[in-house]
Amino acid sequence: MSVPQLERLRNVKVPVTDLPVALEWYQRVLGFRSTREFADEAGVLRGVHGELPGIGEVLALREDPDAARGLGAFAIANFGVADRAALETWVGHLDELGVEHGSIIDTPELSILVFFNPDGQEIHLYT
Repeated sequence: MSVPQLERLRNVKVPVTDLPVALEWYQRVLGFRSTREFADEAGVLRGVHGELPGIGEVLALREDPDAARGLGAFAIANFGVADRAALETWVGHLDELGVEHGSIIDTPELSILVFFNPDGQEIHLYT
């Protein structure tokens, strides 16, 4: 039996402990723009779906403190950038915003920059 073909990536859903804090961080750091909001029965905002510049509508944030804490420092997302110079630009951007990050790691195949979201999960930028 063959596997049916997938058409596209719908989104990556990231659990967060505090949605307003996470939303502000993703907006400030990654340029996230919310396109849809999801409220609970009481009208409290519990999730957002939106887009990232250059990539499109691929990220969703959902308030789920237990799941967010359960991920620990797990790498939740890996994004591609053009080249090492782009990583250096990201270092400057993160420094300007006061976002903790590691040094650029160079391997024979690629370069990597790692930083952390408000819940402590890793986000990787790869060349």
